[in-house]
Amino acid sequence: AILLDNIVLRNASAYRSYDYQVKLYDDYVKKDGIEMADIYSARAGYSEHQTGLCTDINIIDSSFDDSPESNWLAKNAYKYGFILRFPRNKEKVTGYKYESWHYRYVGVKVAKIMYDNDLSLEEYYAYYVENK
Repeated sequence: AILLDNIVLRNASAYRSYDYQVKLYDDYVKKDGIEMADIYSARAGYSEHQTGLCTDINIIDSSFDDSPESNWLAKNAYKYGFILRFPRNKEKVTGYKYESWHYRYVGVKVAKIMYDNDLSLEEYYAYYVENK
């Protein structure tokens, strides 16, 4: 589907080992301090990258925001079971800043419900999983 729309997507960062996440997070803490690092990087043992269910697409910074690739993903990723993990205006719900490049696989059925209802994963979980 992306080829038909002349879109190029590359995996910039998918699975990360525990040790790699320790180093990455520690580097962010050295650069920006713990308080700032905690809003854009998970501590080792809490990173979705360690699950193998998420990936960062193309460019891991705000230059990906509103790019043709980012816009295509926002409109189409759910069709393939992926969600934008840290959506715009959901920072207080997710605990992380908006990341236009960070996608997580949740399955087609769940992704469609989340897309249709503009839900973050936390909102989906609270409504559909905890209330069963």
